[in-house]
Order: sequence, then structure tokens, then C-alpha cells
Amino acid sequence: MRGEGIGRLLIQETFRIALRLRLEKLTAQMTVDQRGAIAVFESMGFRGEALLRDHVKDRAGIKHDLVILSHDVARFQSQMEAYGAGEAR
Repeated sequence: MRGEGIGRLLIQETFRIALRLRLEKLTAQMTVDQRGAIAVFESMGFRGEALLRDHVKDRAGIKHDLVILSHDVARFQSQMEAYGAGEAR
């Protein structure tokens, strides 16, 4: 189902839940070769926070770098309130 937008929908729903629960930060981890997934997260406001070299080993024993992306949910909520959008539900 790659390319069908299911990942984006899941991220959006996760974000809505995070806002409702007043979570402060969301993080996502993936290997750097998952460029499509990284692009989707970045398009939704996630930014690179860390790169861990040779952190993941695949079934063939090949090591891959792991990227950690994050989104400051609390800051986003504050911005929404500042613009009069109130609490996202």
C-alpha cells in the first residue's frame, strides 16, 4: 500500500491524539534509506534530531544509520492558541 497516503493518515491521527493528550513531543525513528517516509514526516513539521551511525542491522547483517525525527507538539499547540485556533480536537 506504499504511496497510497495511509502513512500520512496515521501520522495525522497520531498528532491529533498527541494534541488531545497534551503530549509535549513526538518522535519517529527509521533508517536513512526510508526516504519516502522521512519526506512525509518532514512535510508534516518533523525535523531531524539525531543520526545514529550503524545502529540497525538488517537480516543480511548489514548495518544502517538510524535517523530520529521529532515534532514539538507543545509549541504547535501554543501557536494554534496564539492564532485563536484553540485546542485541536
